[in-house]
Amino acid sequence: MAGRVITIEISSTDIRLMETEGERVVKWASRSLEPDMFEEEVISDPQALSTAVRQLMTSSGIRGRKVIAGVSGLYSISRILIVPNPPRGSITQQTVLEAAREVMPLSEDELYFSWQTVAATEGGQQVLVVGVPRDVIDGEVRALKAAGLNPRILDLKAIALARAVNREQAIILNIEPTSFDVVIVVGGVAEVMRTVAWQQGDLTVEDKAEHLVSALELTVGSYNSHHPGFPLDPATPLFITGQMSGDIALMEKLQDRVGYLIEPLAPPLKYPAYLPVSQYAVNIGLALKGTAPSKSLGQGGYLPPDINFLPQVYRPWKPSARQVYFFFAMMAVIALLFPIYQVTSEAMGKTAVLEAKYTSLNSELGRRKIELSKREPLQKAIAEYHTIVALGGGFVEDLKVIKSIAEEFGIEVGSISHGGGSITFTCQADSYTVFRDYKAALKESGRFSSVTFPVEPETWPPEYLEGGPITLKR
Repeated sequence: MAGRVITIEISSTDIRLMETEGERVVKWASRSLEPDMFEEEVISDPQALSTAVRQLMTSSGIRGRKVIAGVSGLYSISRILIVPNPPRGSITQQTVLEAAREVMPLSEDELYFSWQTVAATEGGQQVLVVGVPRDVIDGEVRALKAAGLNPRILDLKAIALARAVNREQAIILNIEPTSFDVVIVVGGVAEVMRTVAWQQGDLTVEDKAEHLVSALELTVGSYNSHHPGFPLDPATPLFITGQMSGDIALMEKLQDRVGYLIEPLAPPLKYPAYLPVSQYAVNIGLALKGTAPSKSLGQGGYLPPDINFLPQVYRPWKPSARQVYFFFAMMAVIALLFPIYQVTSEAMGKTAVLEAKYTSLNSELGRRKIELSKREPLQKAIAEYHTIVALGGGFVEDLKVIKSIAEEFGIEVGSISHGGGSITFTCQADSYTVFRDYKAALKESGRFSSVTFPVEPETWPPEYLEGGPITLKR
């Protein structure tokens, strides 16, 4: 967990932010939301939500653009399937979807599907397949982007909770004001993930406890019926998390009614004693993403899921190995041909200029034969002319190099200023990789001795900039 990590959990009632540094929680904050921002647990007003996120980050002092976000499991579906090993190669997306269609109600028009192999079996692999509604993910990603955030990783809240609990076997009851999750962890994997919407209305504390206990027993009973040879151990610990875990009266009622030992959450992080860890359990699980020790496949163990649920359409473009090879091949060809093109263009330009100049001079000499003896002024004029032509031609070629390479990368060039020995211009790329490659191409052109750009304090490292001013030394 090197470096700083910012996590965000958004529910229909509140936002929770957390910042960790290494293995230590340094900041956290939350704020409630207006009820009209969501409709049936789906974001209905992304702009208002983005405003609330910005206000919370400003007031809490938690700053940064890249975040790990949790997404609700409401209306999601998940299964652990056995997928046969293909005759050649590895399991593909198509293979997993074909196996899932036999046991799951798939609708690729309404759901984003993600999967990961969690265990190996004889002749096949156990694969966790999860489908999350598109409107749930799209609404959250758009709201975060409107707030100026870049959600580089999305994780299902149920999986984050399993990571925060950090047990081989556990039951998790995550209670929020408008929904609750029941998660059954077996072998370190969230094998059962059930999210239920509920309206508390005028329910008494006893009614709420009865409703939650009934849902918990129903989920455990369903699991046991599908695993008759390996039912859930009655000694399995129960962890209660979520915003309503702070309701002392409700916790007392649940303690009296559930048949499992309720244990306090003790995540593998350093945090102040006054941090309400059970209410920030999802954030903690998000911060721990990628840190849980994995087990070796092929030895009967599970591999804890580490799925990024962020759809490919929202991820930064990364070239394939074939595209990278083709790009460098093209760059090599361009590097070989560019000097020839440059020399030819310069020669043609100078020839045309000289021809026009010599024609003009011959005409002038014909009209002024009487001044042929006064060669010094004419030679001086010619020398000054050559100086101007050299400077002007160099500037034109500088512009050609800058703009031709920019067109190759699809970069927009803004203002340009020429200082004789240097050129400064502004540009903007679609991503930091394109901007970085453009700067490298300028230097590799061989026309400029250096390619530099200013770096403002408290910004991302230069290799992640997407645009800005560039200064070239001729």
